[in-house]
Amino acid sequence: MGGGLAAAAALTMATANAGTASESISGLRLQGVPPQPKNPGISSPNVLSPSLAEVVVAQGSTPLENGTSQIPYYGYLGDGPLLPLLPGSRAEATKTEPDKNTYLVLRGQTGPDAHYSYGHRFLYQGHESGAGYITRVNLDANFQHRVTLMASTDVHGTPLPTFDGSTYDPFAHRLLFTSEGGTTGGVWAATVGFPSKVRDISGAVGRGGYEGVQIDSAGDVWLVEDVGGAYGSSHPNAKQPNSFIYRFSPKQPGDLTHGRLQALQVLSQRTNKPIRFHAATPDADITSPDRRDLHTYGLRFRTRWVTVHDTATDGTKPYDANSAAKAVHATPFKRPENGMFQPGTNFGSFYFTETGDTNANTEAGAALGGYGAVYRLTQPGPTANRGRCRCCTGATRRTPGSTTLRSSAPASW
Repeated sequence: MGGGLAAAAALTMATANAGTASESISGLRLQGVPPQPKNPGISSPNVLSPSLAEVVVAQGSTPLENGTSQIPYYGYLGDGPLLPLLPGSRAEATKTEPDKNTYLVLRGQTGPDAHYSYGHRFLYQGHESGAGYITRVNLDANFQHRVTLMASTDVHGTPLPTFDGSTYDPFAHRLLFTSEGGTTGGVWAATVGFPSKVRDISGAVGRGGYEGVQIDSAGDVWLVEDVGGAYGSSHPNAKQPNSFIYRFSPKQPGDLTHGRLQALQVLSQRTNKPIRFHAATPDADITSPDRRDLHTYGLRFRTRWVTVHDTATDGTKPYDANSAAKAVHATPFKRPENGMFQPGTNFGSFYFTETGDTNANTEAGAALGGYGAVYRLTQPGPTANRGRCRCCTGATRRTPGSTTLRSSAPASW
């Protein structure tokens, strides 16, 4: 999920209405637009309601107000020209792909220019490619002060990894940035002020291919992991599910160094046992009946959270969260990427996406998650240990009485 452009309008919205239907949202009258066709080989423009407009506030070639020789621009490194200089050449600077934007309204923020007022509306983002750094787009600033380099090293002087996801933890008053580096990935916490002070908190949340990150109303950190598994021997274009959904519960809200990491476990409707990872049989995990059930629209599964690591008993040394999740029989998914709480559910409904094999030749197909999926996890509240999960985009729909699957969970769940 990368983007070399931060395009901000006064309001960005999407409506499910098509055609000429209109809807008033917060006093703004929106007109629906029809679905746009797929046009291979064509860069199609965005289509917006007439009452909306896109305004470019920063782009890849926007110079950082305090850039370095290595990181001079918002979306390019300093290792080449922004466009090829010679005919037939493809040599150009590395694109850094500014990723997920976290929007904050803050007061009293400063920057490299001690005499400049930076305003109060900001977009923070990590960069996914080339080099790890954090930038802040100052939405109220002029062009010379539009983008600030906030940090490229942590508090110990160690270069930052490339980042993908980001969010703000209002309990810790920190930005959280996630890195998909697998055994070198994890979560980094950063202060919002300039210059940002960044700390690796993987001693609490573990090393993992973390991408999606959200905070619930109890101060828990929800993490969605995106790590590709092994290809099957008889399924050379399909990968074994190898990623997990995590929840880190701090010892106290806002404490990002002590607490308990848990992983989501889904129970089979066929056996009532955890749907788990099998290291020795990638093909079996790719095509198992449970994997097919997980991608069947309408089926509901019981879930529970299992403890992966607790700093109170396991210490605060960085650890491999993925391996630890497998050891406690958490349920692997096929490369989840992002997650989001459904508004209005008091953090009791969490959606996450499964990327799948990203290969049109996958032998898994839609029925086994080869083309990805969207899941909904529902719980009585964000801290509940049990809940239900279902696939919202399954390739098949269960017909009542057509299977011998077990009944759904008790009503008390």
